[in-house]
Amino acid sequence: MIEARVVDEAMRWEPVCLDLVDVKRFRIDEVQGPAGVLFDPPQLTRFDGLMQVDLCAERFGSLRPSSRQEVFEGSEWVFEAVEGTWSVLEPWSV
Repeated sequence: MIEARVVDEAMRWEPVCLDLVDVKRFRIDEVQGPAGVLFDPPQLTRFDGLMQVDLCAERFGSLRPSSRQEVFEGSEWVFEAVEGTWSVLEPWSV
């Protein structure tokens, strides 16, 4: 689970859950500025039988990447797994 800011809703924090099966590789870069800000929902792609979950998909705009290498070279937060899902969880009540 990660905490991400939802930009279009006054930058509130929202818990986001990634449920990945058989992770093959991942990349999480240190970034300057706010980390964990989701401008768009995670982008799911499939190349070579594996699913890529890209948390920085806004860099592609409306275009989709053309290969799994492009996903990894251009992303700051990406996971590659056999299967997986993501969901926004309900905020915890205190």
